[in-house]
Amino acid sequence: MLTIGKLAKQCHVNVETIRYYQRIGLMRVPETTQSYRYYNDKDIETLNFIQKGKDAGLQLSEIQELLQLRLDDREQVRHVIQQRLDKIDQRIQELNSLKQRLSSWVDECKSSHEQGCPILKELKNR
Repeated sequence: MLTIGKLAKQCHVNVETIRYYQRIGLMRVPETTQSYRYYNDKDIETLNFIQKGKDAGLQLSEIQELLQLRLDDREQVRHVIQQRLDKIDQRIQELNSLKQRLSSWVDECKSSHEQGCPILKELKNR
């Protein structure tokens, strides 16, 4: 049985992080016993699950959805992860477009012989 401070220390998170997870429903709020709330191994497991999900790039809403699934619900788990992959692919495309635009500005700036910075001119004309 751990207090919130000991749980936070063991799992390498801030106490306020645990309280936030409780407010949004990711973690349970244990009953108060002798003026303290005690956390158990299941709480450690949940907090580790959340941290691993975040490390894998999942949003808290996706982690919450996964926490509610059963171990044998493979199809739904795959669905959640596939949606995340689709969002990542979309973001990669957006970033590649942005990279291409910025690279073309740099190339234009290098090769331009006109007075003034073509990048700043382009930004001011938008």
